[in-house]
Amino acid sequence: MGIRLENIERLHAALLAGVCVLSALSGAMSPWSVLLGGAVMGGNFWLMRQLFRRVLGAGQQVSGGAVVALAVGKFILFLFLLGLVFWRVRIDAVAFAIGATVLLVACMIEALRPKQVRVEA
Repeated sequence: MGIRLENIERLHAALLAGVCVLSALSGAMSPWSVLLGGAVMGGNFWLMRQLFRRVLGAGQQVSGGAVVALAVGKFILFLFLLGLVFWRVRIDAVAFAIGATVLLVACMIEALRPKQVRVEA
């Protein structure tokens, strides 16, 4: 049994909630900026999963160039929208970065978590 992306998404949501609560209780950084950073990364992760599932799981022959073009296009659009948010909304950049990092932590935890191995006799 390998890494399940749904497990990463659930763990990400739980860790993000915990970091938001800690930031609100400590007052050291904006919990809304932490939440926004985590939401942006979580949304990006979900969109990439949907994109690749639809493109690669459709049972049709798709070129690698088309997949790369779709991923790069999504990435550019995401960066453009994120730039607009930073330009228009007052965001604590450090808190945003911490929120964005929570997804990487969730990925690492899921990758390092012991997997169940089935043994059949």
